[in-house]
Parts: sequence; C-alpha cells; structure tokens
Amino acid sequence: MTATTPQQRLARLIDLVDREDEHLLAVRERLLEGDCTVDPERVQGILATDTGVDRLESFGAKFGRMQDTIMDKLVPTFLACAGENTGPAIDNLSRLEKLALIQDADAWLQMRQLRNRLVHEYMERPADLAPALQRACRFTDQMHADYHALRTYAQDHLKIGPASL
Repeated sequence: MTATTPQQRLARLIDLVDREDEHLLAVRERLLEGDCTVDPERVQGILATDTGVDRLESFGAKFGRMQDTIMDKLVPTFLACAGENTGPAIDNLSRLEKLALIQDADAWLQMRQLRNRLVHEYMERPADLAPALQRACRFTDQMHADYHALRTYAQDHLKIGPASL
C-alpha cells in the first residue's frame, strides 16, 4: 500500500467535498425549490408524499455527511498542509475564523448540533421539524461559501486542487 501525503489527502478530500456540495445543493433544491422559509404547513406537505419524505431524508443525510467531512477530515488536513497545528474541532474552526477562511466558528458548532438532530432524531411534529429544516437550509449556504473559501485558498496558496485535475 502506498502512503499518501497530507497534500494528496487534501486533494482527495477537496474532490469528495466538491461532489458532496453539488449533491447537497441539488437535493435542497428538489426539496425546497429555492425557498428556505419553512413552516409546519410546508413540512406537512413534504411529509404527505413518499417523494417528499425521501427528499427530506436525503437532504438530512447529505447535510450531515458534508458537515462531517469538512469538520472531521478536511479542516484538520487543510490546517496540517498550511503548517498549522490541529486540535479539537472548536480550536480548528476558531483558527480558520481568525484567518478569515470561515465566517463563523460558532455557526459550525451549531451545524453539528443541528446535524445530530436531523440525522439521529426522528422529529414527528412538523412544528419541531420546520425550524430545524429552515436552519439547515440556511446553514447549507454558509457551509457552501466557507468550503469554497477553503478550496480557493488551498488552490491559490497551497497549490492543492482536486485530485481529478
């Protein structure tokens, strides 16, 4: 087995998150049709069809997967390639925020908590699901923007791009 360098790992992770980002944005569009305003009535409409339920479950899974990949894999690898020390997730995120590579470290921790709710809790009441889904929809934009800032920095300053290039 060939050992991979941190730079090769980062390139592969960029490739992976590119796909995750594309899929998350696409399923969000199919689920919410460009409108992050979600109330209990809208949730009831989503839950009224098998297609809506499938899209909701797919959105939650893809939201959680991308958030996990970025926080648990991409960020530590990115920091290592940039010559920074890595540590607990909050320290890593705070370091990126200080470097102006992400907008808000606390928001990422909120995303993690929301991801846990969407993935691990079965919210039966539309009144509980509506605000969680609305927040996840909006966090998707922040996750997308922050990821692209990291990706651009990796390409421009670390000379690391997707493995497929």
